[in-house]
Amino acid sequence: MALKVVIDTNIFLSIKNKEEPFNVASRELLDKIDGGTLKGIVSTIVVAEMCSGYHASGELREKEEFLTHILTSPNYRVVDVTATIADEAGRIRASTGLRLPDSVIVATGLKENADYLVTYDDTLRKGEKVIKIASAKELLARLRSRK
Repeated sequence: MALKVVIDTNIFLSIKNKEEPFNVASRELLDKIDGGTLKGIVSTIVVAEMCSGYHASGELREKEEFLTHILTSPNYRVVDVTATIADEAGRIRASTGLRLPDSVIVATGLKENADYLVTYDDTLRKGEKVIKIASAKELLARLRSRK
């Protein structure tokens, strides 16, 4: 059974913005999702953050490609912010001090029984009290060591 990973916005952004050195590991991670080795979980908060950037830069074709890909791929699951997730996010924010959008992403991972939250945001490490967190590079190294 494939590991389930909730993906933070900065994983997608590192590829979109060609941010060295993060984009290489991020691309490999997303390739593993596309190939079915991993299952990707995406909060609608992440979708909103990505779409905001695409709209701000006038990259509407790229936005549509992004949305089409994550919404139609069998290896991604886009998860709406429900009242249950919002309640859990409030609890996480209160107990960890994470920003509310980050708390929603953590809560989404918990609701979906994600094995990891993948991010390059060190402040999200506060969420390790409730979910395992790794960078794309760290998670790929763990996957390699399991073989």
